Amino acid sequence: MNVMKKMFTVSEAKNLEKLLNKVEDRDDALYLEELHGFLYGLAITPEPVMFSEWHPEVFGEGSPVFNDEQDAQMSIQCLMSVYNRMMSESNQGTLHFPFNYDKMSDDDFDLIDGWAYGLYLALALRPHIWGMTKEYADKTDEDIPEDLQVVIVACCVITAVALPYERENIYETEPDESPLTEEEMEDELYALLPLSVETVQNHGEKLRKEKFPGNINKMSCSDTKVKTGRNELCPCGSGKKYKKCCGIN
Repeated sequence: MNVMKKMFTVSEAKNLEKLLNKVEDRDDALYLEELHGFLYGLAITPEPVMFSEWHPEVFGEGSPVFNDEQDAQMSIQCLMSVYNRMMSESNQGTLHFPFNYDKMSDDDFDLIDGWAYGLYLALALRPHIWGMTKEYADKTDEDIPEDLQVVIVACCVITAVALPYERENIYETEPDESPLTEEEMEDELYALLPLSVETVQNHGEKLRKEKFPGNINKMSCSDTKVKTGRNELCPCGSGKKYKKCCGIN
């Protein structure tokens, strides 16, 4: 089973890969599985995150180099189209964890860490929602609401999958226990990841319903579409204001 086909259509994957390859240093930009995890995280976040805030996470320190304004418009439009699709799926309750472990090849498993990394980057844009701030790290369990404790643990699992170097800091070994091997730790984290993502997603959904009571769809399609302010710098990296570059039309 090709997991990438569950993340993007063939056309989406092709166009997004072209966009990401336009960044001068390709390693600065996210890879496709990371991008899907990142957009997934944005889609389940119950607070708006403006495009001007999140696009640097996609492209890194570099900016895409476009052939002309039309190329820039079409490329960014592709990214926003996928973003809006995933927002719509989140609103409709059809956005799901993209990995089915029972039907995955070894190559598919290689994508999990990257996907979790993208998700982690998105959640970290609004850390207060998920209990990912130092404020909660310094508190005891007794001082944290029980439902948020579960979310914090779920975020720890996501972080440990996304950032392998954090695993030893997250895992606590009792004095009478032998520490897990790296392979055992990875197997356990992979097993916990689907439920952890579901936990975080349900928490975001709960907060969104509280914010938009009585609204079945939570946000309309027009609300979910992210627009660049006309006086903001254009995301194409030209250095011009959006209204004088890709937003000229």
